[in-house]
Amino acid sequence: MIKFTPMYWALFMVFCGFSSFCKAQNTLIFLPYDHFATVCQFKTVYNSPPTFDSPYCKQQALREINPQLKNIWIKIEFDLPNRGKELKALNGFYISGKAASAVYLNKHFLGLNGFPGVANSHTQVSDAPTLQEKAGKMDSVFFIPYHLLRPSKNELVIHLSGHHSLITLDNPMHIFALGQYGSPKRFIQHYSEFGLILIGAFLVGVLYFLALSLGNQAVGTYRIFAALCFLATLQLGAELSRKLIDYTYQWHDIRLIAITTLSFMFGILILVYSSNKLAGKHAVHWIYSGIIVTSITLIFAPGFDNKTTMGIFNPLLFSLLQLFYYWIKNKDPNILRWLVVQLFVAITIVIDVSSFHEIAHFAIIGILVCYLFIQQASEVKNKQLQLYKEQTKLAKLEYKLEQNIQGKTPSKLEISVAGKTDYLSTSSIAYCKAARDYVELHLIDKSEKLYSGSLKQLEETLPKTFLRVHRSYLVNLDEVVSLSSNQLQEENNNELTLSNHQKVPVSRRLLPAVKNTLKHSI
Repeated sequence: MIKFTPMYWALFMVFCGFSSFCKAQNTLIFLPYDHFATVCQFKTVYNSPPTFDSPYCKQQALREINPQLKNIWIKIEFDLPNRGKELKALNGFYISGKAASAVYLNKHFLGLNGFPGVANSHTQVSDAPTLQEKAGKMDSVFFIPYHLLRPSKNELVIHLSGHHSLITLDNPMHIFALGQYGSPKRFIQHYSEFGLILIGAFLVGVLYFLALSLGNQAVGTYRIFAALCFLATLQLGAELSRKLIDYTYQWHDIRLIAITTLSFMFGILILVYSSNKLAGKHAVHWIYSGIIVTSITLIFAPGFDNKTTMGIFNPLLFSLLQLFYYWIKNKDPNILRWLVVQLFVAITIVIDVSSFHEIAHFAIIGILVCYLFIQQASEVKNKQLQLYKEQTKLAKLEYKLEQNIQGKTPSKLEISVAGKTDYLSTSSIAYCKAARDYVELHLIDKSEKLYSGSLKQLEETLPKTFLRVHRSYLVNLDEVVSLSSNQLQEENNNELTLSNHQKVPVSRRLLPAVKNTLKHSI
């Protein structure tokens, strides 16, 4: 007979102190898993409580009760603590597990969850023409009339069957408990609100990375990030479905298979990413080795919690070995930082292996995805900076080449005025100024010529030694002596001084580009 000793109450109160859901109206009194019940599995199927003195009956701890692919009856005797006022709130019996159930308390029928029975109607039955099982819900509650529950010597009889099980779990029954009648969902997955926030964040990540992949050189990398976020969304959604959906127990098996499969796919995708980044042509060997080892581990790992954890841990371990190898080989500080982050994730998994598949799993993989994205963004920035430096060198080289050509064989500009055509050496022009339908050409000797065309046309005609510094001005960079600027004043005081002491204004908008060009044209 189970007795709720002061130790159990003390442990329960400590548990309540650390659980936000443990309020007076939501308290559950769990039937301890390490106490024994009488369990009977009969060859003949009964639809009412049998006697429990049959040779087919034995004593089992509650944690060992297993109705999967069976038809069993269990009897639990228990006393309640002497807490009279609180007993009035115990008007619900909660049961969670992979079974259809019928519950009797002190010889009074409380109700059905599904319909416990046999796998088909061909099995011999007693007291009824058929007892074919109808699958029950994974989480259920039965109302207890107040007068039924006694302070001591309570007898709980439960008929259980689980013939619709798709897979066999080591611990198929999760909860036998008393509490205030209400939804059984309020006692499970207390992190669901935070989980929904994470789902939203992962979905934003999917859209963000897909958008980045459009027209980006790193399209493959960003699509991997999008796939990682999508897998995390699906896995977290499957994890939270128990809180959100009132499903029958065979769907629990499908849910567990889906969670483990998604965890495996996420882990392999992490390995694919690191292999492609580090291993180059040898990437495929790392990937298929990780897939094979992880698949074997999933087959032989006990329990789906362990399988789910191993689904991400094994590929992560391969990735760690890979990172360590290439860090030793290249001594790259970026690889070392990456190695430290994934080592932190792996240590977290080892420390929290029993519950890592819950919210910790998704918080950690969210951090990991964020880090990988930051690392990728840093690499892209460095590549862009390197490309900018190379383009600057090329532009400087092109400018010098154009400058040399101008010095040896100056290009000519055709000028037509009053039917007369002149050919003006472009090297003699100091700057050009737009003047309505014409352009004033200010020469080095301070004389002027008119060009019948727009400043834009002239900009396309002149060599690259000329630069637009203002909406109305082009300047010959070979003639620039100095640049004076003052961006603090409201008026535009930015101007270039030429070798002939002429001044050319520089617009505030173009000032940064002018500075950069002058810097690299020297």
